[in-house]
Amino acid sequence: MKKIFTIIFLLTLSSTSFGQSLNEKEIYGKWKVEKIIEKPANPQFEPLIDGFKNATFFFNQNGNFELTSTSKSELFGMITEMTNGTKWKMEQKKHFVKIGNEEDRYSIMGISIKEINGKNIFHLDESGITLEMKKVE
Repeated sequence: MKKIFTIIFLLTLSSTSFGQSLNEKEIYGKWKVEKIIEKPANPQFEPLIDGFKNATFFFNQNGNFELTSTSKSELFGMITEMTNGTKWKMEQKKHFVKIGNEEDRYSIMGISIKEINGKNIFHLDESGITLEMKKVE
């Protein structure tokens, strides 16, 4: 009986922590980083973290994607250069946005997007960085 209660509790906890997913139309527009929620502890990631701290993501309705930042980090500059001219595509069932193009099979960047407790959360899969975002346009 105790095991059943524990399993039910864990399932309930996990289902509420994932939050609600946003649909494609809700993602359209510009998103600014409000704060970084999770980041890698490795100091080598600091320029990347700084870049994302000052970043804006633009998901255009025509599928174009743009990533900008006020950061002067050379490393982050390489990230924005890699995303220049890319497209985005939504995998609704996985609550996942893929950045890239047909040639690279949208593999440049992957973003899990959820709404949790009224806050929009972007988790950048490759880096392990989790961002609280605010839609500005």
